[in-house]
Amino acid sequence: MEHSSICSRIVAGALALVPGIPGITKAAEPLATWLQTRDQNPFALASGLPLAPSIPSARRWQFDTTFNAANTELAQFRGDSSMLFDAETHETRISAAYAFNDRWSLRASLGQLSIGDGFMDGPIERFHRAFGFDNGDRGQLDTAAPVIEVRGSGAPLYSLDHATSGTAPLLVDLTRRWRFGNADVSGISLGTKFATGSVSRLTDSGSTDVSLSAFTLLGVGERLAFGARAGILLRTGNDLLEDHARGQVPFAGILLRYRLGENWSALLQSDAHGALYRRLPDFLGSTSNQLNFGLSRRIGGSSEFQVTLAEDLPALHSTDVALTLNWHLTPGH
Repeated sequence: MEHSSICSRIVAGALALVPGIPGITKAAEPLATWLQTRDQNPFALASGLPLAPSIPSARRWQFDTTFNAANTELAQFRGDSSMLFDAETHETRISAAYAFNDRWSLRASLGQLSIGDGFMDGPIERFHRAFGFDNGDRGQLDTAAPVIEVRGSGAPLYSLDHATSGTAPLLVDLTRRWRFGNADVSGISLGTKFATGSVSRLTDSGSTDVSLSAFTLLGVGERLAFGARAGILLRTGNDLLEDHARGQVPFAGILLRYRLGENWSALLQSDAHGALYRRLPDFLGSTSNQLNFGLSRRIGGSSEFQVTLAEDLPALHSTDVALTLNWHLTPGH
């Protein structure tokens, strides 16, 4: 089945959620927030894959300051193409959203991305050994990070052999929402990615991307919140591995948030997307899923601190391990 058909069905099904979902149970909690996570593969960060929905209250600002660190070490092959990746990425991103009323909100997000050798190799290897997990290619590549090399038909398609940093893509999205009671909301988001980074530094794909997605967030009882989203990313003018870039990429996400007490919550969030490229090894040319395990702590009535650990399960084609720290601020609450 063609990707365009799959994408159309995903978006159509998700949009069907929007026009009239009744609240399951009216909760006393403020509207739950999503984790502001994305696939930390730098080839994915360079694209316009959108952040999870931002849902500020009417005529209120919402700010997120997010730091991500992700570490991957692997070698992959597919046909006459290959990929060598031994690097750690650090992304710092600041997002600001404003709700004009109960229906419309606008968000802009800009980040800084650096790629180098990092600090997570040793702790990850010890963690895997302690629990009997396979370290895969870790420690087996005989490379000195950072090294990123993609080859096709024996010719180099992209190569990076030194630490680098630069501005990440600017992400802007406009959201229309329908709210039901105190804890249930559905909506659609139109997102745009502007090429503000560098292709040679692997901080941008050089393309202008547009995304359309639908989401729903439901309160279930007094403690549990459930969220789902799905959409499609349209990519044009891609300068990063351009002959292999896919023009359409479906994406989806699921959120489970459980309130442990007055200020603490546990979160499980899955961020998945289709293949960004064709005829390339799995890290670039297959479906990816980043599974995020988070813990949040409310601080006062207007802010929340979140810490998240992500693993590349169950697809095994995203970054190996990623750590996310996020400070969420809603002034005036």
